[in-house]
Amino acid sequence: MIFALLSLALLPLPGFEDDEVYFSVPLYSNVVAYSKRLFGHAIPLMAVNYYGALKAWIYAMIFSIAPPSRWSVRLPMVIAGVATIWLTWEWVRRIAGPRAAAFTVALLATDSIFILTNTFDWGPVALQHLLFVGGLVFLQFWLQRGGRRWLALAFFLWGLGLWDKALMIWDLGGLAVAAFCVYPRESWRALRSKSARIAAVALVAGALPLIVFNAARHGATAVSNTHLSLASVPDKIAELKAVCRGDVLFDTIVAATPAPIPREPATLIERVSLAWNDQLGPHRTRPFVFALVLAGIGCLFLFRRQQGRILALLAIASVVAWLQMAANVGTGGAAHHVILIWPLPCAFIGIALAGASERLPKYGRWAVAALVAWLTVANILNTNTYLASLIRNGATTQWTDASERLAGAISHYRNDPIVTVDWGYVNALRMFYGGELHLTPINEATPDQIAAVITQSNAIFIEHTDDNQLFPGVNERLRAIAAGLGYSEQSLRTVHDDEGRPVFEIFRLTKTR
Repeated sequence: MIFALLSLALLPLPGFEDDEVYFSVPLYSNVVAYSKRLFGHAIPLMAVNYYGALKAWIYAMIFSIAPPSRWSVRLPMVIAGVATIWLTWEWVRRIAGPRAAAFTVALLATDSIFILTNTFDWGPVALQHLLFVGGLVFLQFWLQRGGRRWLALAFFLWGLGLWDKALMIWDLGGLAVAAFCVYPRESWRALRSKSARIAAVALVAGALPLIVFNAARHGATAVSNTHLSLASVPDKIAELKAVCRGDVLFDTIVAATPAPIPREPATLIERVSLAWNDQLGPHRTRPFVFALVLAGIGCLFLFRRQQGRILALLAIASVVAWLQMAANVGTGGAAHHVILIWPLPCAFIGIALAGASERLPKYGRWAVAALVAWLTVANILNTNTYLASLIRNGATTQWTDASERLAGAISHYRNDPIVTVDWGYVNALRMFYGGELHLTPINEATPDQIAAVITQSNAIFIEHTDDNQLFPGVNERLRAIAAGLGYSEQSLRTVHDDEGRPVFEIFRLTKTR
């Protein structure tokens, strides 16, 4: 309930980030990495070479019922987050007992970075968490009950996760290494049995679109995305620390200064959020690293053999998953990569603290319970600071709510060629218009390509205002090329966000000489 309330309070505040609605590309355009024709229709399988079209398939069904909006896009991901928490409870309860499960879920459901990345899902990560933890639960069913259907279901879900985003290999690779380190005999025995063949077939079935794509494109997923380097590891360690502290997304999502037109709290939760933030002060960090260190120290002294093996499994899986992203160029340096390790760190803390409380006398057990309560409250206060800051300041340009006003503002020009000068709003426009717009992004175009676009008749141009450019200099480059061809801007409209900031300019380029 706490997770749902916090997620639903955050849900309507920022606008759409471009990657959050990237599923609109395979859904409404032909610009996809791979598709197959079926009954005369092109069926998208891969959006890009490491990101499948599973989410696009899901939203094709959702948008047939509810048109695109913040609620229709984000509420399904909140539901996925609730399901992930419930599955985490089931998994930890079965491997370590209800107390450990309660502690784990208390930490996970209030984790600010988990809540934000899941609700807004620009990684995307929500389906990754759901499919990974779902696989863990069904694997545990197989270990406890027997019945290879549970094993097949676990590996099928993991195969779907690999299709959804091939980065699930980090979690699965970490889990495999940890299993062979902690349970070597059991793992080798399972690998040589019929169960391994069943698991392999189920994994292939779930990941079949990814496998077909790589067979056709000569292993493009691995070839294009695997470039080992340790040069940026210090920066990735800093990002890992920032995720654990909980302050990593303030500059990414929350505007740095209050809005010109302050937004009034619209709901009871928003009024309570602002009151808490005013009374208790902002909490930009939470003691997650302290909890990890404390759990690690407790592991050395307090645990029986089975608890120790489970904790070793979680620790090794988490470390190996992070090392894979840290050693690869272009991965591990963003919160939506680091958070893919969750809920394993939360389970490590929850199981460690539960194990400690079971070995301590009565007052010690109360002390551990009080510690978990304090960690949970710290998480909630950290999340509330994000909520209060979004209410007061609004969102950054990358998450501006002006994108929806922009969609309304160009309705008169929907039949004209529309040129987007900067990055960050193309996918939202594509989604709102169901692919009807003729969109031409030029943020990464060459001067010759830009010159060709400028001379189009009836073209409408959309740019961020100069102080909101996400690709610095794109506005100036367009003006310089246009001036060289004898064109100048004819402003049609300035689009503001809900807080009164000018964010977008809509204009034509007219011949002046």
